[in-house]
Amino acid sequence: MSFRVARRMDGIERTLIRRIFDAAPPGSINLGLGQPDLPTPPRISLAGIDGIVTGKTGYTATAGDPAVRAAIAARYPGVASGASSVVVTIGSQEAVFVSAMTLVDAGDEVLVPDPGYPAYPVVARLLGATPVTYPLRPERAFRIDPADVVSRLTQRTRLVILCSPSNPTGAMDLEADLDLLARALASRGIPWLSDEIYAGFAYERPSPSISRFMPSGGLVVSGLSKDLSMTGWRIGWVVGPDAVVARIIATHQYLVTCASSVSQAAALCALGPEAENDRAAYLAIFRHRRALMADELRRIPRLSVTMPDGAFYFFLDVREFGRSIEIAERLLRDRHVIVIPGEAFGAGGKGFLRVSYAAPDDDIRTGVRALGEELAAVR
Repeated sequence: MSFRVARRMDGIERTLIRRIFDAAPPGSINLGLGQPDLPTPPRISLAGIDGIVTGKTGYTATAGDPAVRAAIAARYPGVASGASSVVVTIGSQEAVFVSAMTLVDAGDEVLVPDPGYPAYPVVARLLGATPVTYPLRPERAFRIDPADVVSRLTQRTRLVILCSPSNPTGAMDLEADLDLLARALASRGIPWLSDEIYAGFAYERPSPSISRFMPSGGLVVSGLSKDLSMTGWRIGWVVGPDAVVARIIATHQYLVTCASSVSQAAALCALGPEAENDRAAYLAIFRHRRALMADELRRIPRLSVTMPDGAFYFFLDVREFGRSIEIAERLLRDRHVIVIPGEAFGAGGKGFLRVSYAAPDDDIRTGVRALGEELAAVR
């Protein structure tokens, strides 16, 4: 028996990122990771175990455990009025989806960064909306230009998605640019959605948020996956105006009922003061790895290397060496090293490679040297 798949799924396939991972030979060096390779801090894992032992295994409130919501709200002074400003989601991915589902109608337009996280345009399409890309330009170090966003606003624009620090580039937007953009969007009544899942990985300066300049003008999305290596625990959140969050909670209920009670028990520990020491220790490890990868990359002739502001990726310009997807494919096939071609993140990423330093030191050294050998083979 055959049956029809919904038309909204036309053209929606596995990401290029996933196809590359699936093609990787066993034992490949993985410089493509979008998650920290470190374990969840033991104190947090033990809090999850304690949640199981003490019977915290039923549904929580739809919006999340009130104590968890209050702890998240405390991280966003000026944006959150309290727990009522927060909904706990199954990771930041659900947070993006449930926010867009609540705000966006079929026929609307959603502005998304290019290069950017590939889920953003897909979410818009699944809702019957049209994703409209705004460029993150290499000559601006991939930081947002408010003029590029404003020039793409129309009467159909319903939402503007931002991501800083950026996946895939590691760039952090500038405060002055976010201030200008916040004012421009507020004057048009267009909300923003700020994906701040990488905010814990900021090396030279704190990661700025558009919410600082227009606290009630949009929604902040984040979670625990990155800075505390809790990807599998699936704890994210949306923070925003109470009235909007109340509608998001209703959408969230019909999608997933609630986030895992056991994961929320661990989250309460992760949001407590003792976990700040774990965050600092993990950030120090990644700061070291960033410096190590930069040193190794700078050994490669003709390759320009720019230090990322945040996240845990270098976004390398390899246009001089050929097509980025072909370089990534050869590197995987011949040298068993995983990197991600920039076109996986949109047309604006063509000619670049995303190289992750969420990997042990030896893998960073070996993988980057293999990349250098591959690029040196290009005549």
